[in-house]
Amino acid sequence: MSDDIELLAKFTFDCWLLARATSGLPALEGRAWERTVADLLPRSRLPNRQRAGLTTLFGTSAASGVAHEIDACASGGPTVVLVECKSRLAGPSKDDAAVFHEKTLDFYFARPRHFAQQRWWRIIVSSTPVPVSVRAFCVALGLVVTEPDLLPLPCVIRTASRLGADIHLRETLLQDLLRISEYSHVSLQERWRFDACSAEIYFKPDPPFLKEIDDLLWLQEELSCDIMELYAAHRPDALKRRAQELVQKLRP
Repeated sequence: MSDDIELLAKFTFDCWLLARATSGLPALEGRAWERTVADLLPRSRLPNRQRAGLTTLFGTSAASGVAHEIDACASGGPTVVLVECKSRLAGPSKDDAAVFHEKTLDFYFARPRHFAQQRWWRIIVSSTPVPVSVRAFCVALGLVVTEPDLLPLPCVIRTASRLGADIHLRETLLQDLLRISEYSHVSLQERWRFDACSAEIYFKPDPPFLKEIDDLLWLQEELSCDIMELYAAHRPDALKRRAQELVQKLRP
């Protein structure tokens, strides 16, 4: 699982940085944003690729028989990353999050015995800011959100879990984040568990965690600011250089 967090942190960090670098520019055409984001998925860990335009998931049709398109998808071993890309001035809506959630479940329900052996991570990558109500809804659904205004949660969690993080960041915030994120940052299969004996899928809500979503989002905001201040103080040019590299990857 720690390897997955590292992978997600690196990918969402680049998506965040690219969205920041293009902030203020005219909204990118949807397909161009999809292609660019897909290119950021790390090939060394996720060699199997599927781009937008297909209506199956690596050859599997949805359980409902309805054709669904996933904007970008990559897999390697048991790890699968599914991405929904949005390039809209108003940002993604709760409807967008709900549809993405249901599309992925529809694929999962098609072959639960097979897919239960995997870990699906679902990410919405927005080139524009995401309303807080949508961010909260995504956390409740188990979706990761990347947008230009905040460091993505996988990045914040990775930083908070590093040895010595409490030397540079507020210890009480780190402790609270790690406690809450233990339950919030789990794969689709951990939320929707397949029982091989009964051939049934079980979903068990976690009311205590759901009551802490607002706290989690506040911690993300606070620690995002703190981490950005550390970059400014110790590596002022690192983000700019990486952003310039990413902008070169923009595909028309």
